[in-house]
Amino acid sequence: MDALVTPSMHEPPAEAGRFITVSLAIENRYEGGLLIPTQVTNVVIPAPPDEGDADAMDAWEYDHIYSFTGTGRTHGNSWYDVTVTACSDASLIGSSYAFGY
Repeated sequence: MDALVTPSMHEPPAEAGRFITVSLAIENRYEGGLLIPTQVTNVVIPAPPDEGDADAMDAWEYDHIYSFTGTGRTHGNSWYDVTVTACSDASLIGSSYAFGY
């Protein structure tokens, strides 16, 4: 899936050069033990905020990483684990994000 994700209302539009290309490995877990792994490849998203602003980082994670989770299931609880498998910003490779826990 190749996509350009636009900035959210939580942050101003990214400046030129403040976008990154990422690939993600996602484990979509659902109530009852169902696990559906998915992958997202080469998507362009705004770069994360500078370190030190935890609120801005939380908003970035939900706006630009969480948006790729899920498989359309709407019943029961769900949990998502996301790992950056490739990125134009090498410092993010291997970063993990957890949602729903």
